Amino acid sequence: MMRTVLALAVTLLATHAVLARGPDVSPADYQLYMDWRDGREDPRLEAQSEEQKLARIAKSLNVKPADIKRVVERIDKIAATLAADTEKAIQQALAETALKGRVLEVHVDAGQGHVVAGLKWRCGDTRDADKEAAWAAWAANDGGRVVQTLVLWCVNDVDTKLFSAKIGRAGFEKVAKDGIERFATSRYIKLFEDVKRGPHA
Repeated sequence: MMRTVLALAVTLLATHAVLARGPDVSPADYQLYMDWRDGREDPRLEAQSEEQKLARIAKSLNVKPADIKRVVERIDKIAATLAADTEKAIQQALAETALKGRVLEVHVDAGQGHVVAGLKWRCGDTRDADKEAAWAAWAANDGGRVVQTLVLWCVNDVDTKLFSAKIGRAGFEKVAKDGIERFATSRYIKLFEDVKRGPHA
């Protein structure tokens, strides 16, 4: 009986951990999955069997058919809700940051192999823009395992942008939660691209 209870507790904790961080899908695996989906729709392969299509697609992508099968079997089960589940996980991560209560929009576009997340929040003190951007980047990494690019912006009370930027996975993976207060302005802001400050479209 005790073993059963312990096993159930471990399962629940593991499930919570997965949900808290979003679907466990890497950008590389999702790109492969979407390449496979696109390949199946190629009219040149219409007359071929599923196995033949798989072999042709694998060859064109320079991977083994077994690698595609492994990815497809896993992602097919969660593909329909991947974007929504990732949005929810990012929102959960944001609730642990200085942006809590000011997040206006979290959107994940998983329609292509390169997944893009968009994050909009109500600006705080403009002098804290670098820190707020770093918190957004940390949340995207914590909740959006499949996300490759984050586009982010904050607005004032009349919806005018006062800060905007974008950051790739290689950048937001470097943002440490416990380093934001210390390094947001000196180090982390350098990881962002297309940084704009002040009122802009």
